[in-house]
Amino acid sequence: VELVFKKGVAESIELYKNGEVDGVFNVFADMILVNSKGIPTKVVYVPSYSESGDVIIGRPEFNSLADLKGKTVSFQGVNTFSNLFVLKALEKAEIKESDVQFQDVPGMEVLNAMEAGKIDGGHTWEPVTSQSLNKGYKILCKASDTPGIITDVLAFNTKIIEERPDDVQHIVKSLLEAKDFIDSNKDEAIDIMAKAEGLDRAEGQRGIDAEVHMLDLNENSEAMKKSENIASLYASLKVITDFYVKRGLISETQVTEGIIEPKFIEGIKSSQAPQP
Repeated sequence: VELVFKKGVAESIELYKNGEVDGVFNVFADMILVNSKGIPTKVVYVPSYSESGDVIIGRPEFNSLADLKGKTVSFQGVNTFSNLFVLKALEKAEIKESDVQFQDVPGMEVLNAMEAGKIDGGHTWEPVTSQSLNKGYKILCKASDTPGIITDVLAFNTKIIEERPDDVQHIVKSLLEAKDFIDSNKDEAIDIMAKAEGLDRAEGQRGIDAEVHMLDLNENSEAMKKSENIASLYASLKVITDFYVKRGLISETQVTEGIIEPKFIEGIKSSQAPQP
């Protein structure tokens, strides 16, 4: 297995869409769109979902999302998970799309754009979140305020799943072993990940402790069961596809639960079950 590391979400997804990689770690909402556009894709593993890892930052004088009414707000990429997150957050705060102006700004540039007066708030993540807070800007919304929107997944082209199921199974198994390593060797794991991401240790620690929730085997199993609980990919799928259908991005006929493939998680769970 060859691992290809990219910092940007957009760059990773382009590699996958172009067939340069067979699988990709990305956000569930974006993979649903990819699948609907003729690239058969299946989700096999859920590493994490965002809690405070994704935020909407606003100017120091703002105290809530309501203060963004009549202002300019940014997201990263039209019709992406970032776009969805911002619109869902505003909808929950009873702010109409027509009540704000939007700008397409990369998450890593949100602080610069605010300081330049181009936007009044925007979707971002670390290290920009901490940098913004240090300069007096405020968090107006966290991913946990809109559950089911920002879920990280590992997805493969359906052809790879059909032709190389054993390889996919081994990859999923190794990821669960990595999760166990993080749980039992937390300090060492944080050092390894912080170094790989170019973060200082405190940022790495915060990421693990507060910003994302990392799913274990049982939680992955629950995520891949049909349920109306928003922790289920099926419930998340409905929220996301309802949004996409409403905006004309996909049709009802393109909505398919087949994007969720639980057999690899269930295979590992079965192998670990006590034998009678």
